[in-house]
Amino acid sequence: MTNANKLKGDRAERAVRDYLRGNGFPGTERTRAGYFRDAGDLHACPGITVQVKDRHAYAWPEWFRELDEQKDEARADHAVLVVKRRGLGDPSQWLAVMPLDAMTQLLREAGYGTAPEAVRDDT
Repeated sequence: MTNANKLKGDRAERAVRDYLRGNGFPGTERTRAGYFRDAGDLHACPGITVQVKDRHAYAWPEWFRELDEQKDEARADHAVLVVKRRGLGDPSQWLAVMPLDAMTQLLREAGYGTAPEAVRDDT
C-alpha cells in the first residue's frame, strides 16, 4: 500500500523539478528518496540543493534544521526551502525561503552588492 503523504510529496517535488527545468535549470534532478544520507529533494544546479514541502501545518524550525543538514550532506553552497502554498497548484507561486544571511551570500556570489566590510554604517 502506498503512503498518501509520500505520493503528495513526490508530486510536489516533480512539480518544482519541472518548473525549474522549464525556467532555465534543465539539469535539475531529484535525489534518491529514502536514502540514508539525505541531501535534499532536488539538486537545481551545482551548489544548490532544494527541499520541497507540501504540508498543511508549517514546521519552520524543524524544516530549517533539516535544510542545514541537507546542505551539509550535499556539500552544497546554498540550500532553499520551497513550500507549497495552500490552494495554489502552480509551483511558480509557492514560497522559496532561505535565511537572510544565505540570501545575501547568494546575491554577492551572483555579482550583486558589496562585501560586508565595504559597507559603512552612516546611521
